[in-house]
Amino acid sequence: MRNSSLILLFFLLISCNHTNYHKYSGVELSNYGEPTNPLILISIDGFRWDYFDKVDTPNFDRLIANGSKADGLKTVYPSKTFPNHISIVTGNYPSNHGIISNYFYDPDTTKFGKRPFYIGAGSTAAQDGRWINAEPVWVTVEKQAKRAMIMFWPMSDAEIMGIRPSEYYVYNEESNNKERMDQILSWLDYNGNARPSFLASYFSSVDHNGHDHGPNATQTIEAIAEADQAIGHLIDGLEARNILDEVNIIIVSDHGMTETPSSKYINIAEYLNLDDVVIVGRGPFMEIRPKNDNVDEIYQSLIGIEHTQVFKKGETPKDFHYGDNNRIEPILLLADEHWSLVTPGYSSSFGSHGYDPNYRSMNGIFVAHGPVFKSGFSGPEIRNVHLYEMMCSIMNVIPANNDGSLEI
Repeated sequence: MRNSSLILLFFLLISCNHTNYHKYSGVELSNYGEPTNPLILISIDGFRWDYFDKVDTPNFDRLIANGSKADGLKTVYPSKTFPNHISIVTGNYPSNHGIISNYFYDPDTTKFGKRPFYIGAGSTAAQDGRWINAEPVWVTVEKQAKRAMIMFWPMSDAEIMGIRPSEYYVYNEESNNKERMDQILSWLDYNGNARPSFLASYFSSVDHNGHDHGPNATQTIEAIAEADQAIGHLIDGLEARNILDEVNIIIVSDHGMTETPSSKYINIAEYLNLDDVVIVGRGPFMEIRPKNDNVDEIYQSLIGIEHTQVFKKGETPKDFHYGDNNRIEPILLLADEHWSLVTPGYSSSFGSHGYDPNYRSMNGIFVAHGPVFKSGFSGPEIRNVHLYEMMCSIMNVIPANNDGSLEI
């Protein structure tokens, strides 16, 4: 995985002269197991790479001026919330970590029955660690006698490999972003071995407004400003404790957002008899399972639909790294940017994501601040799948097997 994105990942790490660092393949890595400064990871769901240009963000600006910023954080396919959050914390592509979308089925009905994995009201799937086939960073940390404390990162409230974070919260939409930062600060008040090495949290309001109103709407811009204020609340709390320059902070987003006007809806019922197939997903893409195993026939009927691409399982673009998992359906229909694949009764939205990650609008953000990061550095986009290795290095823990790399 030798590409410009990967090289930048190392460039973001500061050259350290401390005795607890050593060189490996041209990168300054920590000695595994030794004490480190706490690492805070924050995700702002749906915060597109260029949202900093839409409204004043003085608190982000402060971190960026004294830290590092990438020109974008490239998502994995599909550019959806859960696959990307799990890729960030495991270093694996969805086909390897198992969370291939926000909604999918597992053919092993003895394990999960016939219920799908889905997120949202009434779902308990996100609290069932059996769905994940890779090791999240908080499990890595806990396995190596350090402590992880998390407020709302997707699936952090699930028991995974028999392990949970030392402290965590089940997701509660009613908790505002400042309250979430207050909890992070409270955990940093712990003393000695009780103090966590890894802390994480998650904001959802930017994504919600991007869907409901569109990425350029007033409501979305207000949500961006509110997220900046919450980051400012965190900064103020760290300064009050005199630890702003001791704590490492990484702020990311899982994906971007693009406009999806109703004039660009493609009704798949005009091309398929919906009684003949199982449709999994709507919007930027849908996966299709023929009920009669007539994959070739259904595939042929989808070829040539304007503003779409159709793939059989295993034939998606190489850079998608998508196709080997048994949870992936036989046919993938992927819409062009701004276009939506719908069925009758589809609930419309003004913004969406899930498109080809190569669309610039799908890029998220990467902002970092702290003693291991260069000050005032800005560089090109990086891939989110490499962040797990980076975080393990910062925290002096040995990473589990993953698809990322620290080699150059």
